[in-house]
Order: sequence, then structure tokens, then C-alpha cells
Amino acid sequence: MHALGLNMNHSKFAALTKYNLPPGQFAITGSGPLGIRNLKKIGDIDIVVSPELCDILIEKYGVTDDGKVKKIIFPEDNIEAFWESSFYTQPKDPDAPTTADIITEAEIIEGLPFATLEVVLYFKNKMKRDKDLEDIRLVEEWQRKKNDEHKTNSRP
Repeated sequence: MHALGLNMNHSKFAALTKYNLPPGQFAITGSGPLGIRNLKKIGDIDIVVSPELCDILIEKYGVTDDGKVKKIIFPEDNIEAFWESSFYTQPKDPDAPTTADIITEAEIIEGLPFATLEVVLYFKNKMKRDKDLEDIRLVEEWQRKKNDEHKTNSRP
């Protein structure tokens, strides 16, 4: 794991901490789990939020609806929040992890909750935009290196 001070994305994650979001009610998704592992420089932070936190944030910041996606945009920082019904124009995928699952199963890294890499890969494989394909490659390469390190370290 990386100390935030050594991470090229430190300022983005530090910006999120100033909002004092309640533990167990959000998780960092999108490219954030790659950013905390220093696999890429991220442009923004996407989070998924619980229904309770969603209501609080909507009251505070309002909702932006671009005709495809509803989201909450945090002022001053490049942070966007999504909830279970944010992607209302896309057909419901019964196999997709729910927002509650993502939050519950989040990995705590440097004190912040991150969606697991399995969740990231699931959604990136569904979207398959150019940036998603690059992220998939980065995660798979990182996982291979971790597996190789584990094999090397576990040899007698």
C-alpha cells in the first residue's frame, strides 16, 4: 500500500476527506481504486452512496441530470456521487453488484473505502470505453505482478 503522501493522486483523495462523509455509507469507485494504488493519475473521484447519505447530499448540493445519468456534483472539488438509480437510462443488470454491496465489501485503504478491483473490472468490462479498456489492462497487469510476487515470496 502507498502512503497518501507518496501517491500522485494525494490531493484528490485529501479533498474527499474534508467532507467527513460517514463511514459505511460510501465507497470510491471508477478509477479511484486504481489511483490509490498509483496505477494511474485520476481526473476526478466517483463515489457511490447509501440512500441516507444520498438524501443528505441532494439536500446540500442538488442533483445534476444530463439526460442519461443523475449525479451529485460536489462544489469546488472534482467529486461526483452516484446512487442505485443514477444510471436510469441503462437496462437493469441483475448480475451487477448493488450500491449496498459495493459499500459493504469496500476495501479500506489509507482510511478510505474503495470498491474492490473485482467490482471495478466488472463495470469497466461492461462499459468498454477506450479508457475502460486501458484501466482493465492496468488492473490485470497489477494483479499479475502481485501474483508473481506472492509466488516468489512463498517459495521454500
